[in-house]
Parts: sequence; structure tokens; C-alpha cells
Amino acid sequence: MRIFLLLCLLCLNAQSGSARFALRSQATATSRMLFVFGDSYADTGNSPRTGNGWKFPYGETWPGSGTGRYSNGFVLTDILASEALHMPSPPPYAQLTVNSTLAGGINFAVAGSGAGYAYGSPPFATQVGWFATMVKAGYFQREALARAVVLVSVAGNDYGAYNGSTLQGYLALAHDVALKIDLGVRDLYSLGARNFMVSSLSPLACTPARTFPSNYSACEKNVTVDEVVSTHNYLLGNRLKNITANLNDTSIVYLQQTAAMERVLKNPSLFNLTEGIRPCCVGLCSQMLAGVPLFSLCENPDQHMFWDNIHPTQAAWKAVVNLYMNDTAFTQFSPSLKEWLHTLP
Repeated sequence: MRIFLLLCLLCLNAQSGSARFALRSQATATSRMLFVFGDSYADTGNSPRTGNGWKFPYGETWPGSGTGRYSNGFVLTDILASEALHMPSPPPYAQLTVNSTLAGGINFAVAGSGAGYAYGSPPFATQVGWFATMVKAGYFQREALARAVVLVSVAGNDYGAYNGSTLQGYLALAHDVALKIDLGVRDLYSLGARNFMVSSLSPLACTPARTFPSNYSACEKNVTVDEVVSTHNYLLGNRLKNITANLNDTSIVYLQQTAAMERVLKNPSLFNLTEGIRPCCVGLCSQMLAGVPLFSLCENPDQHMFWDNIHPTQAAWKAVVNLYMNDTAFTQFSPSLKEWLHTLP
């Protein structure tokens, strides 16, 4: 509902010619904005208030209650903003008001989203459409958009929601997902964005959702899942390479999320973690029956890679971003995220 009302406000302002006065400020040509698109790995408060991310125990570590983030605290967006870009996390689109400040950008990501409709959340293309409405209404200077950084996190919901069962069907889906991400990035480019951080998939075969049958003891080999992940990552990488080669002034860093998360999973002690596979929240996280939780919690989430069956803890996100920033094995098209950021105008 808040998103619908905001869209109405944007349309009215655009028609009246007063769009630049509806919100408190916009970025200047010399500041840096962060625009975020994707799913629950990146969402900081756009999902409906009925979602798990707004309920206990989500947000237990920070700020102590649910904020719409699917973690015990911060998510990928927050860590990238603070540790890579040295700026506050941009405000969620659904929570914008006429008093909001846009100087740091906007987070459009919605939990459950995919390249397609996945679990029914607004897909990547719809999120790009929200951004387009604001750009066309005059909220952002062209020069500021050219300096902005865009994060695209499409981590696997399309595959989780897929009803097929054959490898051929999954591989066809991988082509479609990679194409949709490609088209979304190109649309963002046409709107003025030039600098993109794009994530590969999460390690779908080794999330707690899949290791639960073995009591979180091991990541079992799954040829189909492994083939889907590698195909998706390969196809997306080729498409991003083509965008860089054919769209002037485009700069893309391909974040190797699959490899980075697998490194943390297999070597948790290197990152001050004790649990790589077992999640902190075991059971139906946030669900209650007659006032009794249908889940159990660990004592220290900062020692776990995963918060729930799918989502990393904030400690894990810090470890992953640290790999992006400092290790050349976890980025493509740039030696590291840190070096890529140094090349930006």
C-alpha cells in the first residue's frame, strides 16, 4: 500500500512540475549514491509488514526487533554500504516519505523477488520501473546517476519457486533468468546508471534448507543443482561481459557470491565462525503456536554462517564482503571490489 501511495505522489509531482521539491534533497554531481535491486539478501524494509523479516527473532542482534531484514541484523546491502562505500545504507523505497532524503540513493529490493515473479514479490523489472518513475520525475541529476553505484542481487528465488523437475527445464530457466537480469541492467543504463555490482547465485546445494535432512552435517552432492548454479553464473557472466563491451562508460564488477559463501561455509574458523552449515534459528523461524515458538535459537548468532534456512547472519555477510573487497578470487572483471571502487569517477 505504501508503495502504491508513493507512486501516486510521484506521478502527481511529475505532472505538476514540482517533483524536485517533494522529497527533501537529491544527490549532487560530486556525491555517491547507492541504488539496490533484488531479493531478501538485499532488502532492508520493502517487504510487507506481514513477512517474517518484521517478526521476532529477525533483527535480534540489531536493532533488537524486526526491520524487514532477513537476518539477525544487517544484510548484504548494509555491509556493502558501510564497509565498501563508507556511507549509510540507503532508505527502503516502501518507507519513503515527503521528508525522506535521497542523497544516498534508494533500496528497491524486495524479499522473495527474482528475475521473474518467483514467489510473487515484485520482480527485478518492476523494481527498475519504480526507479525509472523517479528518474523521469527529475529526482536525480544525470551526473549524479553516472557516479552512482548499483547493486543487483538475484540470488536464486527463480529456481526455488520453479515447479519443474528436469535438468533441461532448469537450464532453460537459467537462460531466461540471465536474460532478464541482462535486460534490467541495460534498462538501468538507459536511465543513467553506469556502475554495477552484480551478484552470482548463492550456493543453492548447501543452504540449511537442503542440509536439514542430514541434520546439517554435510552438503550432499546434487548434480542438478550444481549444474544449474554453474550454468546460471556462466551465462550471466557472459552477458555482463557483453554489456561492458558494448555500452559506453559501463563499469561492472561481478561478485562471485557462490564461491565466497562456499569459502566461508567450508572454512568457518577462518572467519571467526564455529558453524558453517547449522543455522542459528532452527525450525519455523518467527512462527508461534499458542504463544510457543516453533523454532529454537543459538546462543551467539555471530558464530554462525546462516541465520535461518536460507539467509546468512550479519557476521557471515561481513566475511563475504571482506572477500569481495580484498581477495581477487571472488570478483570478475576487476581484481577486487576495493580496486574496482578506486577506478570509479
